[in-house]
Amino acid sequence: GVEPYNFVSSLNCVLAQRLVRILCPACRAPVKLEQTVIEESGLDYTQYKDTVFYEGKGCPQCQGTGFRGRKCITEFLDLTDEIKEMILAERPLSEIRYRAVTEGMITLRQSALKKVLNGETSLREINRVTFSEEG
Repeated sequence: GVEPYNFVSSLNCVLAQRLVRILCPACRAPVKLEQTVIEESGLDYTQYKDTVFYEGKGCPQCQGTGFRGRKCITEFLDLTDEIKEMILAERPLSEIRYRAVTEGMITLRQSALKKVLNGETSLREINRVTFSEEG
């Protein structure tokens, strides 16, 4: 029952977050991922074929899970005047998202991939909690 203008004018930002499991530091080990795994994750194989990925093997410290602890990944949407106008004009979500990304928004997937490339979590883990951003 709230007018869209009143709602959007009072909104400054939107924050989305998820938790990803962090690899156990005691049993974390580098792995060579197959081309299909990389491509099914929405990544370009030629860009990531030489990247060192990690997975947890499982040990007594992590009760055999390969993970120990969690960290947050976030997506922060700053509602600029242009984004607010797009919402009020009822533009498709895909257009609003594209505009936000071109204005510098880091998506959940990008935030998660950064943790993978830093060796903090696995590609399989981020595939579990985020969607691939192909296309």
